[in-house]
Amino acid sequence: MDQPRDGLALAAALLDAHPDYRVTRALPPLATLALPAPEGRTHTALVIDTETTGLDHETGQIIQIAACPVTFDRRARIVGIGETLSWLQDPGEPLSPAISRLTGLSDADLAGQRIADVGVEQLLADADVVIAHNARFDRPWWQARYPLAFAKPWACSLAEVDWRGHGYEGRSLGVLLDQAGGWFNGRHRADADVDALVALLTVTLPPGHTVAAELILTAGKPTARISATRAPFAAKDRLRQRGYRWAAKPRVWQIEVARDAQDAEVAWLAAEADCRSPEIQPVTWFERYR
Repeated sequence: MDQPRDGLALAAALLDAHPDYRVTRALPPLATLALPAPEGRTHTALVIDTETTGLDHETGQIIQIAACPVTFDRRARIVGIGETLSWLQDPGEPLSPAISRLTGLSDADLAGQRIADVGVEQLLADADVVIAHNARFDRPWWQARYPLAFAKPWACSLAEVDWRGHGYEGRSLGVLLDQAGGWFNGRHRADADVDALVALLTVTLPPGHTVAAELILTAGKPTARISATRAPFAAKDRLRQRGYRWAAKPRVWQIEVARDAQDAEVAWLAAEADCRSPEIQPVTWFERYR
């Protein structure tokens, strides 16, 4: 290590040792992360992120895709990390100023670019599960472009890790990267966000298991999607406070609960929301976030 870096490392160590300071470090190269030796059979997860021209996959365009295959063992710990690959796509129209600011991409960056769909499809074919930090956003875009994505199980690190229960103050990728790993990532691009999420998956949570382990084990459990069909309009505030989300296409309030909590939720709907005939749909990670 050269002298300037020696000095920086010493300064960082001194600050870390003082109760009034906390040092946040740049996200290290993924190849330098310490990984455990695999136990038992291994599987492949594809960690992905997507940049788009808007929020609606039916009217917007994908402008960047990034993906990194990772290997996890029988304890759902990350034990191998592949190469993060990234592709740009010319949307055929100028980016809005807001999207340019958010992604750091310009029209010049995208001019003439085309995603190598064959390469993406091969990564999907090799994956046992797809992981995104907001699968509710990413999955519709991916399965509209890649039919194979529709048939894959998906896991969402935003929703399927109990971040608040573990003492973290937020769920955004940047906040979690800082609080859980002590790292920062200065770019908001799909490839940078994939690297950040892969690193986050390797972090050990306070109970002693990794983020990846909690995510994969939680996502793999079946749940029940309960639709508050024919609930009166006056019940909307109680439903929202309970955690129901408005689903625009079926035009109904919905919630997803553990299967063993299904009966209690149906009873609550009848007593508190005057909904006595809810629709109940079993959900696995194959159907979730579609």
